[in-house]
Amino acid sequence: MGEFTDFAHTEGQSATQGLAVDEQKALGQFMTQPSIALAMARRACCGVDVDVVRILEPAAGSGILAAAVVETLLERPARPSRIELTFRELDGRLIPVLRRLGEKMRRIAKTKGVSLSVSVRKGDFLLSEIATKRRNQYDVIIANPPYFKLNKKAPQALAHAYAVYGQPNIYGLFMAATAQLLAPEGRWCFITPRSWTNGSYFAAVRRHMLAWLRIDAMHVFESREDHFTDDDILQEAMITWATAQVAPLPDIVVSTSQGINDLADAELRSLPAAKIVGGDRGRMIALPLSDQDDFPSCSETLESLGLKVSTGPVVAFRASRHLSERKNRNTVPLLWMQHISRMGISWPIDKKREHIMACVESSWMLVPNAPMVLLRRFSPKEDVRRVTAAAYTGGLPGAQVGLENHLNYIYRPGGKLSRAEAMGIAAYLNSRQVDAYFRSVAGSTQVNATELRQLAMPTLAQLTEIGQRCTLGMSLGAIDTCVGSILDKQEIAA
Repeated sequence: MGEFTDFAHTEGQSATQGLAVDEQKALGQFMTQPSIALAMARRACCGVDVDVVRILEPAAGSGILAAAVVETLLERPARPSRIELTFRELDGRLIPVLRRLGEKMRRIAKTKGVSLSVSVRKGDFLLSEIATKRRNQYDVIIANPPYFKLNKKAPQALAHAYAVYGQPNIYGLFMAATAQLLAPEGRWCFITPRSWTNGSYFAAVRRHMLAWLRIDAMHVFESREDHFTDDDILQEAMITWATAQVAPLPDIVVSTSQGINDLADAELRSLPAAKIVGGDRGRMIALPLSDQDDFPSCSETLESLGLKVSTGPVVAFRASRHLSERKNRNTVPLLWMQHISRMGISWPIDKKREHIMACVESSWMLVPNAPMVLLRRFSPKEDVRRVTAAAYTGGLPGAQVGLENHLNYIYRPGGKLSRAEAMGIAAYLNSRQVDAYFRSVAGSTQVNATELRQLAMPTLAQLTEIGQRCTLGMSLGAIDTCVGSILDKQEIAA
């Protein structure tokens, strides 16, 4: 490792070693490993050949990312004549660390004929004049921003309302705010959770970023543990490199590793940018698992099929007084995520509170007891398939049923799904084609309704044919064979 990154790493650990877990989470502070910092910096510095390099680390921590950038620049045979570095950090414990690091870098840069100035500023970057009033200032911006959700009326969210939809996460605001601070052809690099690439909550962030930046490369850590130093964080992380908006590249470089140990050996793939970055208003970003995208060329959506997807309306802690351990004449079944398996529904299963009162006060959270497709909203990342869907074709007692909030359900408004349609939709959602799609767009383990609405679907005739051939509880292999044969037949005919 390099002298500067080692120093920043050691000093940062020393300054924060007494930080309680709750306090760390409140700050959203997770330190970057030196090897990751250097990997981020080396690619971020590609193409930066100006004589005076201006660097910003807006959530500096111990300054390890900017230190890696300075190391990279000083390693070059043709060095810049001057480096101007700005650190912004909210945690006062780290300000002395940043000052010592800055002084160390300044002395060593001088021996290499480079003038280096360091500005260390304590405070909230998102509320600073830099973030709210300036443009086109920096040649390199590099960050590992804090991660936590904000109230949409928080000062940071109000200051960056252009990037807010629903409940914002502070790291998305850092990404959006810095996107407009680069000088022409300046370089931008962030390590973040992968969740910003999809879903409606980050759509405004993506739109703003992509108006200012061209994505050049992306790296995904498939392990949710092995990318931060000694920190208890379970996030699927990714690194994104971008350039201040210039002519778009036809391809984006994509790589993956399990974690740090195999990072240096990660295979690079060059994939069409149009295949990764969506062109619609949502600007969803997908990372295909392979060069060969086996996702079928279906042209329908749930909406075009006259179907709708919604989230189960029963939020247990809010509806607790309507939930019951036992059946009585005023209750109807309540389905939870645990009742749903692939192509199968089991109720009751001796789970607590499997019944819900059917009364005037609870009626708004009940749905008609009619054929529908039920999906788990969450699944373990290690599960063999990202989607778990089952066809409900009837059989539970009562005119209505309750669906807990960790379920999504697909139904036909003002009509009724046939058994074959419900079976066909469930089988298709459980197929390897749909699994590949969700693994490419969903960094988290959540399958949300927005992504289901955007999912390409077969025709109703194809879904019906699939459903006629499928059975409850059938294996994944049998599902893939059935779905593949019908979709392949359609593609051959076309």
